[in-house]
Amino acid sequence: MYLEKIDITDQLPRAHGALHLKSAGKSKIRNLFQQGSTKALFPRKVNGLECVVINTSGGLTGGDKFSNIVECEDQSKLTVTTQGCERIYKSNDGSAAIVENKIVLKNTASIYWLPQETIVFDQGKIKRELKVSLSSEAEALIVEPVIFGRLAMGETNISGCFDDTIEVCVDGKIIFLDKTRLSGNISKLLKRPAVAAGGSATAIIIFKSKRAKLLLNRFKDHLNTYSGVSLIKELKSQTKIYQKLGGYSAIITSRKR
Repeated sequence: MYLEKIDITDQLPRAHGALHLKSAGKSKIRNLFQQGSTKALFPRKVNGLECVVINTSGGLTGGDKFSNIVECEDQSKLTVTTQGCERIYKSNDGSAAIVENKIVLKNTASIYWLPQETIVFDQGKIKRELKVSLSSEAEALIVEPVIFGRLAMGETNISGCFDDTIEVCVDGKIIFLDKTRLSGNISKLLKRPAVAAGGSATAIIIFKSKRAKLLLNRFKDHLNTYSGVSLIKELKSQTKIYQKLGGYSAIITSRKR
């Protein structure tokens, strides 16, 4: 008796994950869907709902695809973070890992989007997108830190591709759009004065709140010479648009480690 013939291919295994979380008005879970390598834990509830997202595959590599959708209804307060740093490993076939994140805030909802750092390893490739849609009354703190190589491990010559897009809309109008693409010798690109001036870590912090203007000086007190903060607001002649956007948004960028 012979065993049935089995075809074995050289196709690499891929990791896929999906999360769809909706929080209700009293910071309770209304809907939760999780799939594949993405898991969500809710360790505690202190002044709102706290969600810890886990990638059980241990990191991202070429061909992996992850999608996260987070929705907050009126008066909902949600904090989203990750269990550890997300690692972008070497792409063996030259393709990029795909990460798509979407945040929707309704009415007076608020969110703290606080993932730990994304670490890009040599030959790592990622295409990432974060889209945030808010109402004029909603409040959001968005933090996206990225590290290119681990200095303590002597990883000072990093190549690959980092393709990142962040879009923030208020009442359907774009108030912030940032597109970053570093391809090829990333470490060499980071040495340029207009890119990172030799730094190996960057961070974008977006604070959409009516309190942003009041906190502007406090933001400035924590900046170094390689960082900056901007206040987005509409001109007085555009009062209707200004009121629609719900006041001010502070944008902080840091590019030196």
